[in-house]
Amino acid sequence: MDVKLVKPSAVYRAEYLDMYFEWKATDEPFTPFTIGEDPSDFETLLKKLDGYTRGEGIWENFVPHTTYWLVRGDGRVIGGVNIRHYLNDRLRFDGGHIGYGVRPSERGKGYCKEMLRQALAIARGMGISRTLLMCAKENVASARVMIANGAVLDSEDVTKEGEVFQRYSIELGEKK
Repeated sequence: MDVKLVKPSAVYRAEYLDMYFEWKATDEPFTPFTIGEDPSDFETLLKKLDGYTRGEGIWENFVPHTTYWLVRGDGRVIGGVNIRHYLNDRLRFDGGHIGYGVRPSERGKGYCKEMLRQALAIARGMGISRTLLMCAKENVASARVMIANGAVLDSEDVTKEGEVFQRYSIELGEKK
C-alpha cells in the first residue's frame, strides 16, 4: 500500500482541506479530534498542531500529543492519526494512546489498518511499550483494525452518555 504518515505541512494544504470539507459535509465527528480543528488559517492550524506535540495549548486533563496525516503516493490526504505521548487517568478510562480515522470516501480500503501499523511503529519509537486503544463497541470495523494489528480486548465500559466502548491493548516491546 503506497501510503505514509507525515507530519502536518503546508505542502498538503489543498489535499488536507479537501479531506476536511468532505468529512465536515457528512456531519460525522472528526476522528481523530485534531482533524476537526479549524483550518481557515492554515498556518495557525499547523502551529497549533506542532504546539500540541510540546504540550502547548492543550486543554485541561489532556497530555502532549502528535498528529500525523496519512498521505497516498499521489499526494491525496487519506486520514489522520493522533498519538498521545503518555496516559493520564482520563485517557486510561476513555481515549487511550492512539486515535485514527479515514476520510469517508476512502473507508473500507485497508487504509486504517496500515495507518495504525505505522502509528504503532512511531509509538514504539516514542518509548511506548504497550498501547491502549479504544472504540465504541458498535464500531466493529475499528475493532477489526486493532485486532489485525495484534490488539487484545482488555475490557468494556460505559461512557457518561451510556455508550458501551471497548479497550484494547497491543504489546509493542522495547523502543527500536
